[in-house]
Amino acid sequence: MVLSLGRQVSRLLGGHRLADPDAVMRLPRPFVWLHGDHAEQAHALVSLSDAVLHKEAGISVLLSLPPEAAVIVPDMPGRVVLPVGDDAAALALALVARKHLPAAVLLAARRLPVAMIRQMVRRKVAVFVLDAQGPGFAAGWRHLPGFSRAMLSQLSHVFVQHEAERALWLEQGLAAQKMTVCGRLSPTPAALGCNEAEREALSEAFRHRTMWLAVGIPEREEDAIIAAHREALRESHRLVLILHPADPGRGAALGAKMAAHFVTALRSRDDLVTPETQVYIVDTEGERGLWYRLAVCCYLGGSLGGEGAQISPMEPAGLGCAVVHGRHFGRHSEAFDLLRSARATRMVQSGEGLGGAICAALRPEQAADQAHRGWQVISTGYEATEAVLTALIAAARTREG
Repeated sequence: MVLSLGRQVSRLLGGHRLADPDAVMRLPRPFVWLHGDHAEQAHALVSLSDAVLHKEAGISVLLSLPPEAAVIVPDMPGRVVLPVGDDAAALALALVARKHLPAAVLLAARRLPVAMIRQMVRRKVAVFVLDAQGPGFAAGWRHLPGFSRAMLSQLSHVFVQHEAERALWLEQGLAAQKMTVCGRLSPTPAALGCNEAEREALSEAFRHRTMWLAVGIPEREEDAIIAAHREALRESHRLVLILHPADPGRGAALGAKMAAHFVTALRSRDDLVTPETQVYIVDTEGERGLWYRLAVCCYLGGSLGGEGAQISPMEPAGLGCAVVHGRHFGRHSEAFDLLRSARATRMVQSGEGLGGAICAALRPEQAADQAHRGWQVISTGYEATEAVLTALIAAARTREG
């Protein structure tokens, strides 16, 4: 009896259950395998998988991440996500057994999975490494004479962030021509699209008034948004708030609540937008790219408390929208830290400070400065992403050609 891929993997991993591993067999070839063994690289690998799917039609992605990685990966055609532990050898063996091999592998691993690399290289699959700390192997391997040099010679290429990491790899025996210093991989998700005709129509309907966006707002933060908009209106009486609730099902109730304070329109009801509209509740899914493009600045909902921000700050920053947020970063702490270190966001300590922060972020010179700083962070990451992406796609084309 031939075991399914799921049962093979489950058996090899000691019975630990994976999420729909047989979906890997439904991935059309060529596919690339992106594997990380620590949570810090999870967001960057998700973004890289987005980039592969957007850049090259016909290439699929297998993304394996550690089970503890607190990252939500949106469903996309051509991508399968599996929780895999420190070593991916079991999954590699199962793929080999079913003769369903990737066209290329990218490892973002603290410890290089030796058995996995050998399985792939033996079958002429290109293996790339994305490094953050230097070459690492399990303790039992690295003391063998000549092991590091022999193992590293099997890698197709290594991408490192800094010269310091480059020196570590050279010291262990990696050939210089197999290494590129390209900086940090961007954790930026693929830029969200929008209907350009819709953007122009809404901009015209609002008479090109200045707008700010409150995105992913939980019910507990609605009063803070009301207070912030009241304060901002005192500085700019023609200002419009685009209000995106975390739960689109709250649209009608939120519309009634906001209508007690402002002239309000509800998108799901196709309410008419007029020059008097002060709040536009966008209780719809899949349109955040449109709202970021219309707004000068945005507040990221959830960041005033609880589980923290539910949306990455890289989304608005990548589309030139100045970012305001609270102290709670949730699962997006890496992205917040990158932008904050570049002074590309504005943080408030509590809801009471939100109105003032919005007023400041709406000022043209402040909005332009934040947008520029955010773009510098994002464009730096794009250089590394593009280098890795080019190598993966070239390897996939070569194998399938």
